[in-house]
Amino acid sequence: MKNYLLYTAGALTGFSAMTFANEPSRLSGEIIVTSGYMSTNSNLSTDGNARLNDLNSKGSHTDDFIAAPLGSLTYRLGDDNNQRVYLGTSRDDLAVGDLAFEVGYQYDFANGTQLDAAFLPTVVSGEVWANPYQTGSNRQKTDIEGHAFRVKLNNINNSGMSLDMAYATAEVDDEQVTEQALRRDHDTYYIKGSHKTMLSNRSGLVSSVSYTHRDAKGKAETFDQYKAEVTYFTSVDAHSLALTGGYAYRDYEGNNPIFNKERTDNRYKVFLAYEYADFAGWENWSLVSLAGANFNTSNIDFYESEEYLMTVGMSYQF
Repeated sequence: MKNYLLYTAGALTGFSAMTFANEPSRLSGEIIVTSGYMSTNSNLSTDGNARLNDLNSKGSHTDDFIAAPLGSLTYRLGDDNNQRVYLGTSRDDLAVGDLAFEVGYQYDFANGTQLDAAFLPTVVSGEVWANPYQTGSNRQKTDIEGHAFRVKLNNINNSGMSLDMAYATAEVDDEQVTEQALRRDHDTYYIKGSHKTMLSNRSGLVSSVSYTHRDAKGKAETFDQYKAEVTYFTSVDAHSLALTGGYAYRDYEGNNPIFNKERTDNRYKVFLAYEYADFAGWENWSLVSLAGANFNTSNIDFYESEEYLMTVGMSYQF
């Protein structure tokens, strides 16, 4: 999350200074300046719990303050208003808590279908423990580097159906895990189908199911994940909100040599996005807030975790 925020800050600043700004009618976007806090007790998080005394329990909670911009910028191509390039995080992704930075291209077909192809340079990058199972001394951090490619077909033939497909690859720079079954370099394949249903002219539901396969070097790090998610969205006057709930079952392929069992996880998610448009009478300015929680239960205590996020900020659209 922190790496994503910093990357977005730099990218949005650089993009806004490009020559696209010479044609303001083609350039649009949103800048969100937000601050808040994150809290987690994951043994795998590098924000705390550097020293482990044993591998039989969850980690202790660590809190972290965050402050950085989010948002997106879009540049319209041609005169038909059916093609554009963009970077940042879309409102649709932010509304459900998917904070993925993208650089992409969109094309609108006459039948209502939108093709969206994107490159995600940071979605699998960040920091990990070189050996997350080390006990008795402080664990050392290392980088995990990778990227992803994503293709979406939105609102296929004006049906409300969408299809989202992605491929990602990642490598751990200084892998110090000695057990071959736990090696973490991987390729990931993802597919999601979703449907948008309007309940009224101001509210609706987006339901989705997805499948993820991670093909890791280690069999105990290889898994299949099956996920279902529902988002309810509504707006009343200047107030808008989106409430998302999700459940995922993750089944790992190989025996974990440290705990001598195959790992299975149950993952739960709840996320709320709120906006107050034209806040305090300021045109194009909105008060925005994001709040969410993720819970992971596992048949291995070491992997159980809780994560909380709460932010509040201001958004400017142009």
